[in-house]
Amino acid sequence: MSMEITNNYSNYAANYTDAVKKPDGRAATEVKISKSTNSKDKVQAYYEQLCKKFPQINFNTNGGVLPSNSSRVTVNLSYDCLKKMANDPEFAKEIEWNLSGEVAANSMVYGWAQRDGVVLGGRTVTYDANGNRQSSCGGMRTANTGNGNNNTDKIQKKYKEEEERLLKARKKREEKEKIAEKQAEKKAEEEKAAERRAERKEHMEKLMEGTYKVSAIGTDMKSVTQNIVEVVSGTSSSTGASFDLKA
Repeated sequence: MSMEITNNYSNYAANYTDAVKKPDGRAATEVKISKSTNSKDKVQAYYEQLCKKFPQINFNTNGGVLPSNSSRVTVNLSYDCLKKMANDPEFAKEIEWNLSGEVAANSMVYGWAQRDGVVLGGRTVTYDANGNRQSSCGGMRTANTGNGNNNTDKIQKKYKEEEERLLKARKKREEKEKIAEKQAEKKAEEEKAAERRAERKEHMEKLMEGTYKVSAIGTDMKSVTQNIVEVVSGTSSSTGASFDLKA
Protein backbone atom coordinates (compact mmCIF):
# COMPACT_ATOMS: atom_id res chain seq x y z
CA MET A 1 0.00 0.00 0.00
CA SER A 2 1.32 3.41 -0.85
CA MET A 3 0.27 6.98 -0.27
CA GLU A 4 0.77 9.63 -2.97
CA ILE A 5 0.70 13.28 -2.04
CA THR A 6 1.16 16.16 -4.52
CA ASN A 7 3.91 18.57 -3.47
CA ASN A 8 3.19 22.21 -4.29
CA TYR A 9 5.96 23.54 -2.09
CA SER A 10 7.95 24.85 -5.08
CA ASN A 11 5.03 27.17 -5.88
CA TYR A 12 4.64 28.45 -2.32
CA ALA A 13 6.88 31.53 -2.72
CA ALA A 14 5.09 32.62 -5.88
CA ASN A 15 1.68 32.04 -4.32
CA TYR A 16 2.66 33.98 -1.22
CA THR A 17 3.89 36.93 -3.31
CA ASP A 18 0.67 36.97 -5.31
CA ALA A 19 -1.33 36.92 -2.08
CA VAL A 20 0.54 39.96 -0.78
CA LYS A 21 0.24 41.93 -4.03
CA LYS A 22 -3.29 40.85 -4.87
CA PRO A 23 -5.35 40.14 -1.74
CA ASP A 24 -8.18 38.60 -3.74
CA GLY A 25 -10.02 35.32 -3.19
CA ARG A 26 -7.96 33.37 -5.75
CA ALA A 27 -4.61 34.24 -4.15
CA ALA A 28 -5.88 33.36 -0.69
CA THR A 29 -7.07 30.00 -1.99
CA GLU A 30 -3.67 29.25 -3.53
CA VAL A 31 -1.86 29.96 -0.24
CA LYS A 32 -4.35 27.81 1.67
CA ILE A 33 -3.72 24.88 -0.69
CA SER A 34 0.03 25.20 -0.18
CA LYS A 35 -0.35 25.10 3.61
CA SER A 36 -2.59 22.05 3.33
CA THR A 37 -0.02 20.33 1.14
CA ASN A 38 2.70 21.00 3.69
CA SER A 39 0.52 19.37 6.33
CA LYS A 40 0.06 16.32 4.10
CA ASP A 41 3.82 16.17 3.58
CA LYS A 42 4.25 15.86 7.36
CA VAL A 43 1.74 12.99 7.49
CA GLN A 44 3.45 11.30 4.54
CA ALA A 45 6.86 11.61 6.20
CA TYR A 46 5.51 10.11 9.43
CA TYR A 47 3.78 7.31 7.50
CA GLU A 48 7.05 6.36 5.82
CA GLN A 49 8.80 6.40 9.20
CA LEU A 50 6.06 4.18 10.66
CA CYS A 51 6.45 1.63 7.84
CA LYS A 52 10.21 1.47 8.44
CA LYS A 53 9.70 1.05 12.17
CA PHE A 54 7.23 -1.83 11.67
CA PRO A 55 8.36 -3.59 8.46
CA GLN A 56 6.35 -6.73 9.30
CA ILE A 57 3.06 -4.81 9.25
CA ASN A 58 1.13 -3.81 6.15
CA PHE A 59 -0.70 -0.54 6.91
CA ASN A 60 -3.99 0.19 5.17
CA THR A 61 -4.91 3.87 5.52
CA ASN A 62 -7.12 4.14 2.44
CA GLY A 63 -10.33 3.07 4.15
CA GLY A 64 -12.10 -0.27 4.04
CA VAL A 65 -10.94 -3.36 5.89
CA LEU A 66 -8.20 -5.69 4.67
CA PRO A 67 -7.59 -9.01 6.47
CA SER A 68 -4.42 -10.47 7.91
CA ASN A 69 -3.39 -14.08 7.42
CA SER A 70 -1.12 -16.42 9.36
CA SER A 71 2.05 -15.05 7.73
CA ARG A 72 1.23 -11.39 7.07
CA VAL A 73 -0.22 -8.81 9.48
CA THR A 74 -2.39 -6.03 8.10
CA VAL A 75 -3.44 -3.10 10.29
CA ASN A 76 -6.35 -1.00 9.07
CA LEU A 77 -5.30 2.39 10.41
CA SER A 78 -7.71 5.29 10.12
CA TYR A 79 -6.15 8.17 8.17
CA ASP A 80 -7.44 10.57 10.84
CA CYS A 81 -5.60 8.49 13.44
CA LEU A 82 -2.44 8.57 11.30
CA LYS A 83 -2.71 12.36 10.97
CA LYS A 84 -3.12 12.73 14.73
CA MET A 85 -0.07 10.51 15.31
CA ALA A 86 1.98 12.69 12.94
CA ASN A 87 1.10 15.81 14.94
CA ASP A 88 0.94 14.47 18.52
CA PRO A 89 4.09 12.62 19.72
CA GLU A 90 2.47 11.42 22.95
CA PHE A 91 -0.53 9.99 21.08
CA ALA A 92 1.82 8.40 18.54
CA LYS A 93 3.82 6.79 21.35
CA GLU A 94 0.68 5.17 22.76
CA ILE A 95 -0.49 3.80 19.39
CA GLU A 96 2.99 2.61 18.45
CA TRP A 97 3.14 0.66 21.70
CA ASN A 98 0.00 -1.23 20.63
CA LEU A 99 1.39 -1.73 17.13
CA SER A 100 4.55 -3.27 18.57
CA GLY A 101 2.47 -6.24 19.77
CA GLU A 102 0.43 -6.87 16.62
CA VAL A 103 2.74 -9.45 15.03
CA ALA A 104 2.89 -11.52 18.22
CA ALA A 105 -0.89 -11.21 18.73
CA ASN A 106 -1.57 -12.42 15.20
CA SER A 107 0.74 -15.38 15.67
CA MET A 108 -0.95 -16.31 18.96
CA VAL A 109 -4.47 -16.20 17.51
CA TYR A 110 -3.53 -18.52 14.66
CA GLY A 111 -1.77 -20.74 17.19
CA TRP A 112 -4.94 -20.95 19.27
CA ALA A 113 -6.93 -21.80 16.14
CA GLN A 114 -4.58 -24.65 15.32
CA ARG A 115 -4.81 -25.86 18.92
CA ASP A 116 -8.61 -25.91 18.82
CA GLY A 117 -8.92 -27.36 15.33
CA VAL A 118 -10.32 -24.09 13.97
CA VAL A 119 -9.77 -22.79 10.44
CA LEU A 120 -9.60 -18.99 10.11
CA GLY A 121 -10.52 -17.40 6.83
CA GLY A 122 -8.82 -14.20 7.96
CA ARG A 123 -8.29 -11.85 10.88
CA THR A 124 -8.88 -8.11 10.93
CA VAL A 125 -7.32 -5.43 13.11
CA THR A 126 -8.58 -1.84 13.00
CA TYR A 127 -7.64 1.44 14.70
CA ASP A 128 -10.32 4.12 14.49
CA ALA A 129 -9.81 7.89 14.39
CA ASN A 130 -9.24 8.01 18.16
CA GLY A 131 -6.81 5.09 18.18
CA ASN A 132 -9.29 2.58 19.61
CA ARG A 133 -8.25 -0.93 18.62
CA GLN A 134 -10.56 -3.73 17.50
CA SER A 135 -9.74 -7.23 16.28
CA SER A 136 -11.92 -10.04 14.96
CA CYS A 137 -11.66 -13.32 13.10
CA GLY A 138 -13.55 -13.83 9.84
CA GLY A 139 -14.53 -16.95 7.96
CA MET A 140 -14.13 -19.07 11.09
CA ARG A 141 -15.10 -22.72 10.94
CA THR A 142 -14.15 -25.84 12.86
CA ALA A 143 -12.16 -28.51 11.11
CA ASN A 144 -14.27 -31.19 12.80
CA THR A 145 -17.88 -30.32 13.57
CA GLY A 146 -18.09 -33.25 15.93
CA ASN A 147 -15.44 -32.03 18.33
CA GLY A 148 -17.79 -29.88 20.38
CA ASN A 149 -16.20 -26.61 19.17
CA ASN A 150 -18.57 -25.87 16.30
CA ASN A 151 -19.97 -22.71 17.91
CA THR A 152 -17.80 -20.15 16.14
CA ASP A 153 -19.34 -17.19 18.00
CA LYS A 154 -18.19 -18.59 21.33
CA ILE A 155 -14.75 -19.40 19.93
CA GLN A 156 -14.33 -15.89 18.54
CA LYS A 157 -15.40 -14.37 21.85
CA LYS A 158 -12.92 -16.59 23.68
CA TYR A 159 -10.06 -15.58 21.36
CA LYS A 160 -10.89 -11.90 21.78
CA GLU A 161 -10.93 -12.20 25.57
CA GLU A 162 -7.65 -14.11 25.58
CA GLU A 163 -6.03 -11.55 23.31
CA GLU A 164 -7.17 -8.61 25.45
CA ARG A 165 -5.99 -10.38 28.59
CA LEU A 166 -2.55 -10.98 27.09
CA LEU A 167 -2.25 -7.36 25.93
CA LYS A 168 -3.12 -6.11 29.42
CA ALA A 169 -0.61 -8.52 30.99
CA ARG A 170 2.07 -7.32 28.57
CA LYS A 171 1.42 -3.70 29.44
CA LYS A 172 1.48 -4.44 33.17
CA ARG A 173 4.73 -6.40 32.81
CA GLU A 174 6.42 -3.60 30.87
CA GLU A 175 5.26 -1.02 33.43
CA LYS A 176 6.85 -3.13 36.18
CA GLU A 177 10.06 -3.39 34.14
CA LYS A 178 10.17 0.39 33.73
CA ILE A 179 9.67 0.89 37.47
CA ALA A 180 12.43 -1.62 38.22
CA GLU A 181 14.73 0.11 35.73
CA LYS A 182 14.12 3.51 37.32
CA GLN A 183 14.75 2.06 40.77
CA ALA A 184 18.03 0.53 39.56
CA GLU A 185 19.11 3.87 38.06
CA LYS A 186 18.24 5.66 41.30
CA LYS A 187 20.21 3.11 43.32
CA ALA A 188 23.23 3.49 41.02
CA GLU A 189 23.10 7.29 41.42
CA GLU A 190 22.88 6.95 45.21
CA GLU A 191 25.88 4.61 45.22
CA LYS A 192 27.92 7.04 43.13
CA ALA A 193 26.97 9.90 45.45
CA ALA A 194 28.03 7.78 48.45
CA GLU A 195 31.37 7.04 46.78
CA ARG A 196 31.95 10.75 46.16
CA ARG A 197 31.15 11.55 49.79
CA ALA A 198 33.54 8.82 50.97
CA GLU A 199 36.29 10.17 48.73
CA ARG A 200 35.82 13.71 50.06
CA LYS A 201 35.85 12.43 53.64
CA GLU A 202 39.03 10.43 53.03
CA HIS A 203 40.68 13.46 51.44
CA MET A 204 39.79 15.68 54.41
CA GLU A 205 41.06 13.08 56.87
CA LYS A 206 44.40 12.93 55.07
CA LEU A 207 44.66 16.71 55.20
CA MET A 208 43.94 16.70 58.92
CA GLU A 209 46.62 14.05 59.63
CA GLY A 210 49.52 16.44 58.90
CA THR A 211 50.57 19.86 60.24
CA TYR A 212 51.48 22.50 57.73
CA LYS A 213 54.18 25.07 58.47
CA VAL A 214 54.29 28.03 56.13
CA SER A 215 56.74 30.91 56.21
CA ALA A 216 56.82 33.93 53.99
CA ILE A 217 58.74 37.20 53.80
CA GLY A 218 57.35 40.48 52.58
CA THR A 219 57.74 44.22 52.95
CA ASP A 220 54.28 44.59 54.49
CA MET A 221 51.31 42.57 55.72
CA LYS A 222 49.66 42.55 52.28
CA SER A 223 52.72 41.11 50.54
CA VAL A 224 53.27 38.54 53.33
CA THR A 225 49.65 37.38 53.07
CA GLN A 226 49.90 37.18 49.30
CA ASN A 227 53.07 35.10 49.53
CA ILE A 228 51.41 32.71 51.99
CA VAL A 229 48.41 32.23 49.72
CA GLU A 230 50.66 31.59 46.73
CA VAL A 231 52.77 29.06 48.57
CA VAL A 232 49.75 27.13 49.95
CA SER A 233 47.83 27.16 46.69
CA GLY A 234 50.92 26.46 44.59
CA THR A 235 50.03 29.18 42.13
CA SER A 236 53.58 30.58 41.97
CA SER A 237 57.06 30.26 43.48
CA SER A 238 57.36 33.38 45.51
CA THR A 239 60.87 34.61 46.32
CA GLY A 240 61.62 34.53 50.01
CA ALA A 241 58.77 32.09 50.74
CA SER A 242 59.02 28.46 51.75
CA PHE A 243 56.61 25.57 52.36
CA ASP A 244 57.37 22.78 54.80
CA LEU A 245 55.17 19.77 55.44
CA LYS A 246 55.58 17.77 58.64
CA ALA A 247 53.59 14.57 58.86
